[in-house]
Amino acid sequence: MTADTSSRKRPDQRIGSFIIVDELKDPREGAGATGLGPSRARAFRARYQPQAGDAPLALDTDDIVVVRVLRDSAVRDSTQVNAFTREAELLSLIDHPCMVRGLTRGVTSGRMWMATEYVEGETVSTLLRAARQEGLRLRPEVALVVALDLLAGLSAAQAIADARGRPLGLIHRAVSPEVVILDRRGQAHLSELSAALLSVKEEPDDALVGALGYLAPEQARREPLTQGADVYAVGALLFELLTGQAAFSARDQEQLVAAHQANARERWPDDVDLPLDVKALVDQAMADTPEERPADAAALYALVEGLLGDPDDARERLALVVRDLIDSNPDRPAPLA
Repeated sequence: MTADTSSRKRPDQRIGSFIIVDELKDPREGAGATGLGPSRARAFRARYQPQAGDAPLALDTDDIVVVRVLRDSAVRDSTQVNAFTREAELLSLIDHPCMVRGLTRGVTSGRMWMATEYVEGETVSTLLRAARQEGLRLRPEVALVVALDLLAGLSAAQAIADARGRPLGLIHRAVSPEVVILDRRGQAHLSELSAALLSVKEEPDDALVGALGYLAPEQARREPLTQGADVYAVGALLFELLTGQAAFSARDQEQLVAAHQANARERWPDDVDLPLDVKALVDQAMADTPEERPADAAALYALVEGLLGDPDDARERLALVVRDLIDSNPDRPAPLA
């Protein structure tokens, strides 16, 4: 995320146990999400500065977090309010280093908010854009380690259960480069669950929800979903990381949705030399039907892990690139000690 210098919020404004520092730009802005609309919340960097009587959190004073505040327009929409509350609850159930942690939530001066872990880094979309500008592609092992970490976080989300230990069948539905953050160590973090569907408790409505360019065919056709839809999205993202080009291209949204419905993805470029087992993995993840794909993120994780000889070495290579992206980005928010 980058700082929004146009923010009119006072830098000393308090929300719950936090003091607002600056506003962050929404990484999904202009990214082609469909059915999600504009982000329902504004995001701010904030310092943890609890007052007497505040419930203690597992944070040190002045630790940096992200505080997301529900927009005024969303407060008047019960569907948006319920979705925001549910996302905060879901994030609080997941404790995994590859998933941004939910910390707390509340209401201050009539405004709903949630606090989450702050990850200093750049999104995968920024990495892909920089590579295209330089005419470069990621090494296969580097692309695979991004997918490995993403799948680890996604697997933790898909595995959450109710108080009785029964799986909720979470389907993310909006995996895309904009919601995956790479930190200075080269580790990927899945950053949100704003479009998540709990398949054992909820039925999807007729609206198309997801990230254009990463929709499974059944998702684009508005058919019942399984966690295989998320597997497909990771496959599409991995295709892009490996080739430097999107798995789907079209002139407009209508044609892009139609391409998703028919699974009319791009062919492997002739000028990209990749191991056959890596191509086969992506092809399997992006198979026409959920039954032909790995069942869930955990199953795909096992396959990706089997292709990576030394993930730590690949992650360190990625870290070098990410640190350069962070340090050379003039729009980055100022570092906070």
